[in-house]
Amino acid sequence: MTMLSSAEEVDAQALRDAFNTAFADYLIGPMTVAAEGWPVLLARQGVRLSASRVVTDGSQVLAFALVAPLRQHRTRLATMGARPEARGAGHAPRLLDLVIGEARARGDRAIELEVFARNARALALYRSRGFETVAELHGYTRRPGAPAAAATDRIEEGGQADAVAWLEACGVDGLPFQLGAQSIAAVATPLKAWRCAGAQLVFSDADPTRVTVLSLVDADARQHGSRQLARVLATHYPQAVLRMPQLLRLDRGGDALAAEGWTREPLHQLLLRRSLRGTGAAAERSGDGGQSAA
Repeated sequence: MTMLSSAEEVDAQALRDAFNTAFADYLIGPMTVAAEGWPVLLARQGVRLSASRVVTDGSQVLAFALVAPLRQHRTRLATMGARPEARGAGHAPRLLDLVIGEARARGDRAIELEVFARNARALALYRSRGFETVAELHGYTRRPGAPAAAATDRIEEGGQADAVAWLEACGVDGLPFQLGAQSIAAVATPLKAWRCAGAQLVFSDADPTRVTVLSLVDADARQHGSRQLARVLATHYPQAVLRMPQLLRLDRGGDALAAEGWTREPLHQLLLRRSLRGTGAAAERSGDGGQSAA
């Protein structure tokens, strides 16, 4: 018999196993999280296990909804998933309805998530529950050897603590959680942060041949600072593959990377939001300004 319970009540290994099994056929490739990486993943996604829900059959986790209560009376559905053999049994709608109801009971004004635009099944479920698109989230890649223009503005350099402080103070709304202060603070590897003209770029060069941008946020719609930062990064790492995951809004740095010769990746995500008080995401955009495998 299946049971619904808090994710805090199940064995951590059973939950991780369900996650790895659910995402073995992920849209952008398999995701496998080792035991030592599991706490880091939860922290980077802001997951609170006591607010997350699972469907179990004995000791096995069949489906899960990992939840991150946020500031400003919002909830984030960090990810949902189910084992392949448990899909189609109604677990996803059941979990989603529960998460929405509990967010409303907490007094939250909105609930949000990210989903790949090509994940038709998940997107249809979210749309059926009133989620609306806030923004497209794109990824970008820059290959070695591409010409880079020289930066003309002064670049301010810092570390992880500086990056977190800047993100906490920048006041930019409507960003995916992974670009924000809480997620960046949870990264276990050393990070570098560069700032210019109202923009900040946070990256890891642990592998100097593949530099990953973890956060790019531009408070200025003209994105001049983002273009300068992209130029400096390309100049510093001319032989590296530079990559930004599918988390970047066009109006907060995405257009700048495209203008600097970065290639937009074919798959993109959508940032979705459902109002718990008004009439949908449109109401939220005028106010406070995971992907599902189930």
